[in-house]
Amino acid sequence: MLRSLMLAGSWLLLWRLAVLMEYAPHASIWFPSAGLSFAAFLILGLRAVPIVMLCSLIATFWVDDLYAMHQTWTQLAYTGVLFGAAHCFSYYCGAKLLKQLVRRSFSDALPKIILSFLILGSLSALLAALLGTQVLAGSGLIEQQEAASIWLPWWIGDMAGTIVLTPLFIGLLSWRYPLIEGWLGGLDFQQSGQGLYGFLVKLLISSSLLTLTMLLAAQFRYSEVSFAVFFLIIPQMWIVYTESAFRASLSLAVFSTLTAVWVASLSLMDYALVYQFAICVISASAYFGLAVPVLAAHNAQLRELALSDGLTKVASRQYFFERAEQELLRARRYQQPISLLVFDIDHFKQINDQFGHTAGDSALVLVAEAIGKGLRQSDLLGRFGGDEFLLLLPGIDLDKASETAERLRQALRGVKVADTRHFLSGSFGVVQIERHEDFQDAFERADECLLKAKKAGRDQVFSSRPAEQR
Repeated sequence: MLRSLMLAGSWLLLWRLAVLMEYAPHASIWFPSAGLSFAAFLILGLRAVPIVMLCSLIATFWVDDLYAMHQTWTQLAYTGVLFGAAHCFSYYCGAKLLKQLVRRSFSDALPKIILSFLILGSLSALLAALLGTQVLAGSGLIEQQEAASIWLPWWIGDMAGTIVLTPLFIGLLSWRYPLIEGWLGGLDFQQSGQGLYGFLVKLLISSSLLTLTMLLAAQFRYSEVSFAVFFLIIPQMWIVYTESAFRASLSLAVFSTLTAVWVASLSLMDYALVYQFAICVISASAYFGLAVPVLAAHNAQLRELALSDGLTKVASRQYFFERAEQELLRARRYQQPISLLVFDIDHFKQINDQFGHTAGDSALVLVAEAIGKGLRQSDLLGRFGGDEFLLLLPGIDLDKASETAERLRQALRGVKVADTRHFLSGSFGVVQIERHEDFQDAFERADECLLKAKKAGRDQVFSSRPAEQR
């Protein structure tokens, strides 16, 4: 109930604020109530309809009082219901479609989600403007000719309010809301309490630049000067790239509100459309800017998945072979030895069959951890697949590589499968990569040594010397 009352009070307060900044009858510089309606339908769905309908009805009676139209209460009630229905239908349909698109999208489709929001938000505002003006004309509050002249500024004002303020209202409406679903495509519009002073400084700089721009436009009344407001996308993008999504949305809300206030107070109504489009363009650009950190995080996750094995966190097979080729070239350039170990867990299939695949996965993790503890920073450990691992030892010849393999074999014997009495063991194949041998051939030789170790009874180390040393 408290949330509903706050939503209704906020809607009416924002509506009254928009009325103060009208530059044409029923057309404001920006209409923040549209953004609140869109966000409410996104978060609350049909539960927001009665609240918005009630607000629309109250606003209709309020308009009659402000404009001294002296309509009957029955006519006003009829107009208010129709206006509320048009408003709710327009923004609910847009919000419903957007929510369905977002739910069907993957998190890495964030630019598509933002584009969908911009398109559906604009179309919802257009539909609300067309239906709203026809409701007013049909009920006799305005003439049909007037309806034809005000639908465009009505639409631009609603669109500015929808595009600019919806994300901020999403953050406010979903704050501590227990039923909110994680469908925002990777964006987090929850409030952040970190680094508030830095954010306020950036907000002050942006607001000061906007104020200076508007004062210049009031002093030099040329259309070219009014277009300078578009350069304020630079401080807004600065905030977008360095602050949370909620704070970026809050900055855009402050920017749009301050722009509307200055346009009204400095009598810049002749250039109202310029500032409305500036608000929309800067906001749209900022939202695509919000996608950059999210996409960067997703790319980092994908890179992590590509470089490391998902279970053991050692190098993936592909990344191991790529790094091995680089290390091989470096070893030959500086004429240093380089060795390769291939090893696997003895009787790993029996572990899976006897204790289950969860125990088998745990064994692989324990092996990776046990082997990793005994390595140098320059060594490279990777998982080839299944229970088979690879270990590259730059700067190590065959004798030292065999000693390393023996030490690691002993270390494995101290590893016990979780929740069992079974201790692990491993078989090792060791080779020193020859000067003119490619890595694939060296791997096949090491794999042959591993096969010999397994045939000889497992839990052993077999090595193969380069051909010129035999």
